[in-house]
Amino acid sequence: MGIGYLLSFVKEAVIANFFGVSADVDAYTIAIQIPVTLFAFVSVAIKSVVIPMYTDLRLNQDEATSKLFLDHFVSLIALIALSFIGLCEIFASPLIYFFAPGFTDEAHSLSVFLLRITLPTMLFTVIAQIYVAILNVHKRFIAPAFSVYFLNICIIALTIFLHATLGVAAACIGQVMGSLAFALFLIMLARRKYHFSFHLSLRDTYIRKTLKMSLPVLWNISVAEVNTIINRAVASTMFVGSIAALGYASKLNNVFLSLFVAAISSIIFPMFAESSAKGDLVTLNKRVNFTLSVYTMVVLPIMCFLIIFRTEIIEIAFARGKFDVTAVGAVQSLFALYTIGLIFTAFRDALSKVFMSMQDTMTPAKNATIGVLLNIALNLTLPFFLGVQGLALSTSLTAIFISTTLLIRLVRKFEEIRLHVFYRNLLGIIGSAVLFCVVLWISSTLLSSYLPVIFRLLLSAIIGSLCYALAMHLLRVPVWSQSVKMIAQRRNNS
Repeated sequence: MGIGYLLSFVKEAVIANFFGVSADVDAYTIAIQIPVTLFAFVSVAIKSVVIPMYTDLRLNQDEATSKLFLDHFVSLIALIALSFIGLCEIFASPLIYFFAPGFTDEAHSLSVFLLRITLPTMLFTVIAQIYVAILNVHKRFIAPAFSVYFLNICIIALTIFLHATLGVAAACIGQVMGSLAFALFLIMLARRKYHFSFHLSLRDTYIRKTLKMSLPVLWNISVAEVNTIINRAVASTMFVGSIAALGYASKLNNVFLSLFVAAISSIIFPMFAESSAKGDLVTLNKRVNFTLSVYTMVVLPIMCFLIIFRTEIIEIAFARGKFDVTAVGAVQSLFALYTIGLIFTAFRDALSKVFMSMQDTMTPAKNATIGVLLNIALNLTLPFFLGVQGLALSTSLTAIFISTTLLIRLVRKFEEIRLHVFYRNLLGIIGSAVLFCVVLWISSTLLSSYLPVIFRLLLSAIIGSLCYALAMHLLRVPVWSQSVKMIAQRRNNS
């Protein structure tokens, strides 16, 4: 999976190399963001409701019933996606005005052109996510993760070979081709578990229940996307390239988030759903505590490393071609502010999945609504004091608020969920992370005059990680001991 996220990193580096922080990248960012905001978030909602519903049908009904449910669902979502694509093709220009009101006429026209190219990704993405959910329910996690390779490879290849003739449109074409390959690969992987047949019935009891469950999830995810809309809209009124700078910083941040969190997330949600379907809340409580503890153990030191070495990381990632020193300075501060919210974004994802596995989709939706109101207020105030940095900071502050309130509501709503184990782990992890930061700062200072940047980062990361692991061992942090035992058992079994 690390190769897949490395490709995501390479994709951003390639675009930065050929187009830098420019109006072209602003237009490209808006064009690929609109399908995500308008419909691709539906795919996440679909995955969130399909997994618990499909799991429930497989465990408590039969294969025929679960297959018919999937046939109805895939048919319905595909038709909705095609209709939505047609409408967006017609109203592409007004959509760009809505999402980026500060664009110049030239940037607006380019964005409209690029948007019309990328809209088919809506259909491919939503179909792909349904098949990812099916495979996850069947305990297949590793193979579906490889599908992201197709998307990134297509974008990288077409950008490199066609940028001279097609400009930034080459990346958009790569996005469409990669999304199609992504979906086809997943359909092929799932053919032994599920073979699609067109059936459409809105009277199906399980479809109605799923759609009812989907509405709060859709709202929960869509209001989160409103944060992105507001960020981009406000940024479009600032300096040329501000959207591109925000895009590079947030996407690089998401690469690290996905690399260390997405793999865990894809595994734990079916486990949450299985425990909930069986009514085994004792096991669910253990899994929630372990998940939050592992996220903290892994993500907290990564946050420290990214913030301390933010300038060096941006230089290594993007500083080539048209991405100059000024661009590095603009992006590194945004990257650090996004990184502050990294662990809370992971928590938000995990906690929302706990509620959804319990078929409670309203609580995350209500919480997200309050969060988006906070984000709107911050987006409209912080930039007056901090400029574009205020937009990145508002995203992190909103993630902190949403994850914290979800945690409080989870404990209050479900008596069986107790987080004492997580809190015990948290104290030891924070103590170890403080030592990690001190070691990073010392090693960076001592090595700065002797080694190139990339070797300094690698050596600092190795020394810091060893000290972090030693501290976790000496402090006897439970999640560390448990993780070491699990790894040892897997090695012995293999």
